[in-house]
Amino acid sequence: MDAFYAAVEQLDNPAYRGKPVIVGGLGPRGVVSTASYEAREFGVKSAMPMAKARKLCPHAIFLPPRFPRYKEISDHVRAIIRDYTPIIEPISLDEAFFDLTGSERTIAPAEEILRSIKSRVREETGLTCSVGLAPNRFLAKIASELEKPDGLVIITPDRVQEVLDPLPVERIFGVGKVTARRLHGLGIDTIRALREAPIELLVREFGKYGRVLYHLARGEDDTPVRPEREAKSVSREVTFPHDVYEREEIERIVRRMAREVAGQLRRDGLLGKTVRIKVRFPDFRTITRQARMEAPTDSTYL
Repeated sequence: MDAFYAAVEQLDNPAYRGKPVIVGGLGPRGVVSTASYEAREFGVKSAMPMAKARKLCPHAIFLPPRFPRYKEISDHVRAIIRDYTPIIEPISLDEAFFDLTGSERTIAPAEEILRSIKSRVREETGLTCSVGLAPNRFLAKIASELEKPDGLVIITPDRVQEVLDPLPVERIFGVGKVTARRLHGLGIDTIRALREAPIELLVREFGKYGRVLYHLARGEDDTPVRPEREAKSVSREVTFPHDVYEREEIERIVRRMAREVAGQLRRDGLLGKTVRIKVRFPDFRTITRQARMEAPTDSTYL
């Protein structure tokens, strides 16, 4: 879905249409969840500190997220997709992978199905979506991002390197700021340069992930679409409006969050074996610590 949270706000409130809309935490430590395309013209991006977004686009409309409403529309979109294939893997409220291999034989060619899905999404929800059609997940993800908003891009096997080669390495899933910086330090700025790099160099610099990069640069990805994604973790987080230094207050908040996590584990019939805590400082420096339990548990006190 295109600029999903912001697009929903513009859909529900016509006065917001055509104006920059920024959805996220509104406190001094808030973070941008989604920015409308009008706001992106001013440099506002997802995951940006809200304070910076306010400086870049002070005249924007700033709104807190309404997750129940976003889930309502997300469920509707997925129901549309399920009319064409049962093999759908949700990634987030606004993104999913789905496999049309069997549907091509029983319903229609894949491109025709995608055009039908896009048309129904627009007619039934009032929103646009961008889709990518390709031989595998990695390429489909790349394709879906090339012509936003309201795009439909098809990468056929004979066009893989034509499409991939000019793209910056940051377009590869898993290549964050640190990995990108290391690649740039090796003189690898584009996917073509990555494709031409010796696998021995990539493995030496990045270990097992070096082999992954080697294959992704060639458009190779054998990861299947998994219709049901098993929950790997249960978590809670909170952003404070001001710095918290008092040990007693920090312990009280951590205990409350532990109760919430343990309660969800019990409701869902799950057990956890690793406990992890993440702390983010005012300068956005982040540290994590974790410990493994001797046996899986749903106990609040452990």
